[in-house]
Amino acid sequence: MIILSIPYLNNDYVIQKAKEYQNYWKEFRLDYSKNFQSFPQEIIDKKTILTIRSVKEGGKHKTDIADKIEFYNKIISIKNCVCDLEINEVDNLEITSIPGNNLILSYHDFSENINFTKLNKVVRKSNSISSRFLKIAVNVSKYSDLIKLSKIISESNKPVIFAGMGKLGKISRILFRHLGADATFIGLPNNRTAQGQLIPEEAELFKLRLISPKTQIGGIIGGEQVEHSLGIKYYNDLFTKEKLNAVYIPFVTDDIDDLWNWINKADINFYGFSITMPLKKKVGAKKQLSAVNLFLPKTDEMLNTDLIAFQRSIEILKIKKDESILIIGSGATAEIALKAFQAYDNVTISSRNKIAGKKLADENKKQFTQLQLLGNYKFDLIINCTPIGVKNEDLLKSLNLKLPKRVMELPYKKKNTLLINRCIENNIEYIDGKNFWILQAKLQQKKFISEICNLGGII
Repeated sequence: MIILSIPYLNNDYVIQKAKEYQNYWKEFRLDYSKNFQSFPQEIIDKKTILTIRSVKEGGKHKTDIADKIEFYNKIISIKNCVCDLEINEVDNLEITSIPGNNLILSYHDFSENINFTKLNKVVRKSNSISSRFLKIAVNVSKYSDLIKLSKIISESNKPVIFAGMGKLGKISRILFRHLGADATFIGLPNNRTAQGQLIPEEAELFKLRLISPKTQIGGIIGGEQVEHSLGIKYYNDLFTKEKLNAVYIPFVTDDIDDLWNWINKADINFYGFSITMPLKKKVGAKKQLSAVNLFLPKTDEMLNTDLIAFQRSIEILKIKKDESILIIGSGATAEIALKAFQAYDNVTISSRNKIAGKKLADENKKQFTQLQLLGNYKFDLIINCTPIGVKNEDLLKSLNLKLPKRVMELPYKKKNTLLINRCIENNIEYIDGKNFWILQAKLQQKKFISEICNLGGII
């Protein structure tokens, strides 16, 4: 069940949104108004949740609990809707007047880390009170939290509405069914009522309505930039077209061991993961490999499809063996670029990290040049293996570089980088980040589909 949470800003706003999102269960946050009694009752039905959140648990305006319960009972008697009460603010005597089938008991904890001992007590208390749902809203900061949450949710004797917040709020909401929950909340653009809410467009992107505990999970692992990966829409559309019960999700992490432990221990079918900056080397090191960008958990296979993309790029741009080549960067992608150009003699590497860049050049028997000296040379091909350009930086100007004959610009974003615009303006041949992604994605796509089918993921 997907519940759209709508703030009660004014009557016109909630009436408009109720009409616009007719097919959703809807929660109306009445605490956004000082005068919740004026809420338009004509838009309330059996799929409506009324919430007057207390200030202590994130509400906007203070309301007496007796007035809240009296209002709830009045509306329930007329509309047979569902109402939300915080489990920490009521006892059994106060809520006996609210029919259990119309009641959500909710628990909110905005602490950075989850108090699992306290959460266990909340579930036990909820089990002793008649209600339709238990709502759990907590900050999720570690992937290992998801395993503990799944266990606690399984101990509830009633359906759970799970609302993850914090660093992994969105991921936990996408995976609410894999955690054992029956529902989650989404919000409206610019008017979310809680941190971590997906908006309807994101819910559609991740096929949130269709995800079940049997849906196979995969995605892209890396830094914050993975939330804008081209693969998210590409693979989710592909899986829908091919009628595969799978979803492709961005897994943001700065702690690969935490994520890795969750992947190994969670009771979830993982079909595969793309790996990107800055984790290609760290993931590869787990199997004594230099760098990888594809991991298939079931077969424990690790590959690097970037090498194939570089080889195809060389063919497309028709790079000759005697041309001068500059590789900017010292990470895993630069290392793969050096492998692709191993047979080329006139290759220079340069990077901000002089130690790592010099080491990479020495290991591959190539020349290293400091960034500040690059302006003294002109290159036939420049390969940018860094994030420079994503935030509209001018690579050529910042490094005092002259325009080359060809470019491989690996960073990508919705609009062209300044370097790609320069290429277009000067009729310079190029492979941009989107082209490069497509070249390396072909093998990943083949591997993902094979794994999903082998795991029984055909709808």
